[in-house]
Amino acid sequence: MAKYIIFPTFLSLFSLSQVQASAPASSPPASTELICHTAHASECYPALFQPTEHFQVIHDDQYPIPAGLHIRMNLATGLKEARLNVPELPGTPHADLVVIDNPPRPRIEGDELVAEGPELQDQSDSDTGNEREPYFPAAFDAEESSLFSSSIATLHSTTALSTTDLPALSALQDLAYSIHWGVALARDTIVSQHLVSAIDPGSAASAEVRSAAALLLGIAIHSNPDALDALLSHKFSSEAGMTPVDNVLAALRDPKQDDITLKTRTVFLLSQLCQNTEQLRIFLLSEGLATLYDIFGPEQMTVDDGKDKFRAKAANFIYDRILSSLGSATGLVSQPGGKMSGPKEDQALAKGLKPWCNAFTKALRKYKAVSMSGENLSPAANAAYESIKEANQKLRDEIIQLRICGNESEM
Repeated sequence: MAKYIIFPTFLSLFSLSQVQASAPASSPPASTELICHTAHASECYPALFQPTEHFQVIHDDQYPIPAGLHIRMNLATGLKEARLNVPELPGTPHADLVVIDNPPRPRIEGDELVAEGPELQDQSDSDTGNEREPYFPAAFDAEESSLFSSSIATLHSTTALSTTDLPALSALQDLAYSIHWGVALARDTIVSQHLVSAIDPGSAASAEVRSAAALLLGIAIHSNPDALDALLSHKFSSEAGMTPVDNVLAALRDPKQDDITLKTRTVFLLSQLCQNTEQLRIFLLSEGLATLYDIFGPEQMTVDDGKDKFRAKAANFIYDRILSSLGSATGLVSQPGGKMSGPKEDQALAKGLKPWCNAFTKALRKYKAVSMSGENLSPAANAAYESIKEANQKLRDEIIQLRICGNESEM
């Protein structure tokens, strides 16, 4: 039986909060499965909803939802959101609750799950400048907790990562898909320093170890703002610079490292770091787009799986972190007073993006020529083609084109 409290309209303009039961909920066991409806990594989310103390959007295909959560409907967006049921301070806006003893189940017609509300979108927490609340880790099963602890202890016992640490890195990669383990890993100062240092060009680590370190960090902070904040709260110092983005760019520019898998995973990490506006600003002002362009290699365009995977990641990065931010609330160009606005940033953005107009065009022509010759494109080549095509269309948006691509032909 459900109990409802009806709020006056003037008190319910933005959200209606709900709580299932009264006790704080624990997160489900870590799930390594992600749901991806597009080719963009930033739009993926865990198959099992993993609550934290911050509100997150509940996607239609994340089912079942754990009991005991604080659930609300955001009336401004029409999206359902949930978090752990943590106490709210007196006077907190919308602290009144609707208690639902038995949450309704979604309707199933045939083999399809029917949504009760509007289509849900990924609403990752943006850089609002507000200080985050303390993190309260949820309870996990003993086997999972033991694996995490032993793997962390292995990394603590070394002064620099090597091939003997690969099993621990692999185990942590599986666990880090969980929001909670991602935060726990990123909060560990020693492990975070080891991982960032392994990526640095001055590291003696092999390409395999560097690649594993980049992948682990990227997984831990992927769509996980608490983990990203935790990682960036550490003080890093190396020859490359003071931030993880400095290390990532230095690694991509390292002439001694030509392993394409390493570079692809490094771009994946770069994309996750640049969810933070300041890291994205550092990337732009450090001519990061020129670095990606040099590796993309439009002038020596060849079709092979390794390079195709890199091109797909690079195109997705430009689409997700650069083009999708134009004109947004944290806009790169058109938002006066925004964190990214300013003559230096605008100039760096325009200069960095301009070569990509031609690069994307050449790449698409090459893939089309290979396809028309009767040769079948590999899955990696097909994925690269689709990602580049989507980024190219976004780049040539009417407003952007006037400032960046000029009147160059699209194809």
